[in-house]
Amino acid sequence: MVRHLIMLAALVVAPPYASASLFTSTSPSGLDVGSVGASTVGGVVVDLWGTNGAHVVSQAAASSLYKGFSNNGVPVPYRGNPLTVGIQTGFAATVDLALGGSLQSMSVRFTLWDGDSANANFDLNDLRLLLNGYDAGNWSAVNAQQTDSFGQITGSALGTGNFSQGGFRNATLDTGWFHLTARDQLDSILASIARLGELIFEVLDRDATDNFFDFTQGIDVSLLDVGRPPSLIPLTPVPAPGTLALVGLGLGAMLRRRMD
Repeated sequence: MVRHLIMLAALVVAPPYASASLFTSTSPSGLDVGSVGASTVGGVVVDLWGTNGAHVVSQAAASSLYKGFSNNGVPVPYRGNPLTVGIQTGFAATVDLALGGSLQSMSVRFTLWDGDSANANFDLNDLRLLLNGYDAGNWSAVNAQQTDSFGQITGSALGTGNFSQGGFRNATLDTGWFHLTARDQLDSILASIARLGELIFEVLDRDATDNFFDFTQGIDVSLLDVGRPPSLIPLTPVPAPGTLALVGLGLGAMLRRRMD
């Protein structure tokens, strides 16, 4: 079953922007998603962290995501309220088993130009993230960081990393992580991923059609099509000292028998 999930992995060459923001490339679980092929900014990155310590990481390419008002943007089938930001496909039906049957946490990263959900913006506390239809949080509660199109920290507050302290700002390229840890929430979303084989990212707007969403603008063209299918990053177990001692005793006994 785990082997089936590993077959979904794609070979991705690590991008050459190692000096870019650590915040955007590090999942709240502590995993460096750049080390497994995800770009520093752009697209939608998902990190599923299983109770067995394994991760499943994916990235939906920025070029596949939504751009426009909820009633006149593209792709056309994504219009509406909630509007569809994008869809990550390719999850195996055994994804839950590969993660130990349940999740420790789920982290989802978005890069958005002109989000208008930060303090003093007109969509403050108006936007909710939906994952396969399940409420996953308030866009205004996510701490986002401003970067340039390659993921380098930029803006007027470089000394503080230029964080929004909540929300995705007006006329700004911001990247931030949603972090889910509630048990009921995690169980429902993981079960839906295993059942559907995909993860649908949506924005529910309290007053729809007033905001222009752009999940593609501001990203350098070299990052537009960076994506990866869901792929398993297994936990590498470290033998306990007692186990190593038992192995040593066993080898010693074998050697004695050979010498006798």
